[in-house]
Amino acid sequence: MSRPLVALAAAAFAILGGLPLVVMLARVEAADLAGLLDARTLELFGRTLWLGLGSAGLALLLGAPFGFLVARTDVPGAAWMRPLGVVPLFLPPLLIALTWTVLTGARGAWPAVLVLGTGTFPLVAVFTARAFERIDARREEAAILLGGTRGALAASWRLVAPAALCGACLSFVFAVNDFSIPDYMSWVGPKFNVYADEVFATWGQTSSPGRAVAAALPLVALTLVSLLPALALRRRGALATLDSDFQRPRPLPLGRWRWPAAGFCLAVLAISVGVPVGRLLYEAGGGADWSVAGLRGAFSRALELARDDLRNSLLLSAAAATLVVPVALVLGHALERSRRARWLEPLVVLPLGVPAILFGIGIIAVWNHPATASLYDGPGMVVLLFAGRFGAFAVLIAAGAVASVDPALEDAGRTVGAGPARRLLRIVAPSTAASLGGGWLLVFVLSMRELDAAIFVPAANATAAFRVYNAVHFGRDDFVAALALLLTFLIVLPGLAWALLGRRRLEVLP
Repeated sequence: MSRPLVALAAAAFAILGGLPLVVMLARVEAADLAGLLDARTLELFGRTLWLGLGSAGLALLLGAPFGFLVARTDVPGAAWMRPLGVVPLFLPPLLIALTWTVLTGARGAWPAVLVLGTGTFPLVAVFTARAFERIDARREEAAILLGGTRGALAASWRLVAPAALCGACLSFVFAVNDFSIPDYMSWVGPKFNVYADEVFATWGQTSSPGRAVAAALPLVALTLVSLLPALALRRRGALATLDSDFQRPRPLPLGRWRWPAAGFCLAVLAISVGVPVGRLLYEAGGGADWSVAGLRGAFSRALELARDDLRNSLLLSAAAATLVVPVALVLGHALERSRRARWLEPLVVLPLGVPAILFGIGIIAVWNHPATASLYDGPGMVVLLFAGRFGAFAVLIAAGAVASVDPALEDAGRTVGAGPARRLLRIVAPSTAASLGGGWLLVFVLSMRELDAAIFVPAANATAAFRVYNAVHFGRDDFVAALALLLTFLIVLPGLAWALLGRRRLEVLP
């Protein structure tokens, strides 16, 4: 790989995702650290840890069996249940919370765990499914001969466990850094404060970046403690390069357990997708007075009042995803092919190691100056915010895809005189196109549903996710439900288009 090309990509990523973190840390003074380990901080730490562990545990409990069943067994409906299983990751968690609080009236800690766990179980499911599919059929057949189907499953789970645990670590990261769900679930009734709330409150009370960063340091440490094992588990769970003679395993017959297994998968989908979307449709159509005319009227009103917000979300998220893909291809290739570049991997995930609210504050500290006022006040600021916040996912996905490309292909290109850039464009990029598309889609989706960072950056306030959050605090009506459904449709739209027109399945996770 060309060193200048890698240096250029690393510099771009550093500006997008690293500079806000460096600037924030530089603002911390000794006085800001006072009270960092007082009783209140320790109490916040305990609640945040409990929220993350509960959400990750639920995601693992639902995602691991779901991923196994739809990827490796003859469970009825696996062909359509598998793509539906990714949809909860595409839904803004706030939309799931909206529906379940109305249906059950439950608020507080446990409902927050249920919402975040069911919203992030696809992370575990996709990692588990991909790991099961990477087990060579010959290895599985040998295990069956020695220990039967049960022995083969036990041997397979030992290979798949790192991938499933990697997904659970990412679920933990999403949960502990989420602000909107704990805030909304305790908006009425007992307050369930977590670290993300503390960062928000500290900035609102003092407008001091140093105080806000200091308040978040324990959360940053907690997140990094989860991300670093996730990186190690990702490599162990990838099962390295798929050889040219790789044999895909055949579906395992479930026998009399086929329909109970299908019932479990359907129940998971109903809880995470069916009920939230169904309830929003019910509310958008007028509730007890539901009618098609009422549904059309709600959608018309939502389009009329929030057309600009929807357009902004769509265009800005697409721009951010497009910006990070070429950077991700170069850095992902370097991370996988060069051992000397492996040390960059922990640095790549640093933007994910801070709460979105804190990253938004860092963006303000970097760009809110007279010299960059035109950028800060315009849509370009939102693109930089989304690209810096979520670009790490595209890099990890690209690295995982490069691991599956036989290095001999690049060696052959080198022998005929192809330079590093040409090999990257002509050999690596086509071979990893599905993963690059998946990286684009994941950055797009996460940008579309991003709320926490958008709260602080003024230009990001004109997005659909912020409009829903703002509207729901002023009262639930058919407009909020219709706008939430329109936002959901726009988030899922690129994946639907690829499913209809693409020839290969998108690889959405590393």
